[in-house]
Amino acid sequence: MCRSMGWVSVALALVASMLFSSVSAGVFVNSDMTQERVATPGETYRGTIVLKNLADTPAEAKVYQTDYSFTADGSNEYGEPGRLPRSNARWVSLSRELVTVPPKGTELLDYEVKVPAGTSLSGSYWSLIMVEPIAPDSGESAAELPEGTARIKQTLRYGIQVVTHLGSPGPAGLEFTNPQVIKDDDQRLFAIDVKNTGQRLLRPTLSLDLYSASGNPIGKFQGIATRLFPGTSARFKIDLGKTPAGQYLGLVVADGTGDNLFGANVELEIE
Repeated sequence: MCRSMGWVSVALALVASMLFSSVSAGVFVNSDMTQERVATPGETYRGTIVLKNLADTPAEAKVYQTDYSFTADGSNEYGEPGRLPRSNARWVSLSRELVTVPPKGTELLDYEVKVPAGTSLSGSYWSLIMVEPIAPDSGESAAELPEGTARIKQTLRYGIQVVTHLGSPGPAGLEFTNPQVIKDDDQRLFAIDVKNTGQRLLRPTLSLDLYSASGNPIGKFQGIATRLFPGTSARFKIDLGKTPAGQYLGLVVADGTGDNLFGANVELEIE
């Protein structure tokens, strides 16, 4: 029993130390994690990412690019840059791939976006600039280890979304699938998968108008806005509160950007 308690104490101390170290040392991003720009084909524009170091010693970070996609099942994909049909990764040039931030200081990481010329481009294009701090005791450090010891690498990355909106916004569209009622602890939630089938970034806010089986209004339930890039999907969840068990009809309304409204009829059984 004493051994078990001692092990737990050491483990908790180690976790606390790791959390403190990740917050108090190393490089972190001190600017917007999404940087959007409206541009025209053939235009070149520039952006800046602010990196900060709270430690008393210099800190390093490596910088690289990836594509970015996600689906309603919760998966995220950080693929090779430039592979997605609407990736702008190949338009983006980084000023540096390795950044050193001075003690208690900041450093600016510049990037340039060269939009290809051509009237066929429209809608939203995006990719990620990844900033990955390099710990002094990581495997990438040049310092030699004492004999009989090993490094444990803990990777922390910051992904800055670089989004370019071009020309005509292009058509907007949302697809609704898999409506269901789920339980999350003591909550009953209406869940539905929503996919962006259009050409531009949308930030839809979902609401559910609920009716009895005979058509009498029960109430309106509100969700929160979620960012959807073209071709991506997400699972939206709406708290049903204390709605009594029974069979219901529902109207799902997604309020997109500007005048874009999308809807779907659903049938629900709340237990």
